[in-house]
Amino acid sequence: MKKFVFSLERVLHLRQAQARIEEMKLEQLYGERTAIETHERSLRDQRRQSESEICIRGEATAGELGALDAFQQHVQAEMQRSQQARAACERRIHAQLEIVTGKRREVKLLEKLKLQRRTAWKSDFEREIAQQAEESHLARWNRENIE
Repeated sequence: MKKFVFSLERVLHLRQAQARIEEMKLEQLYGERTAIETHERSLRDQRRQSESEICIRGEATAGELGALDAFQQHVQAEMQRSQQARAACERRIHAQLEIVTGKRREVKLLEKLKLQRRTAWKSDFEREIAQQAEESHLARWNRENIE
């Protein structure tokens, strides 16, 4: 009997490659979200630091208070932009997760089909081996009894 050949092997490899590509895109989006979160933390830290510097000194000039207020407004605007970017990134992550799930499902279906076909092939192979063994046994028995 011939060896097992899965006729859709190339399709399976293609689907696996596509799934890996989509997973890499998802990882990039996770990295983007992490960068946005790091930026937000940095903004919060900078705002806290500037406020604490004024509080520690205990006195501040009108110019310093004006600069602090302008900086806080800038930080607030940056935080809003950052939160919008994070929300957009979360939407892209959700969409990419759907794509990755679909690609993984395609791969699993092909792998399951391959396993089913291999199981059927193995069963046929074992049946053929048993048949050949039986034929060999009968041929030997015939030779021994004819002589």
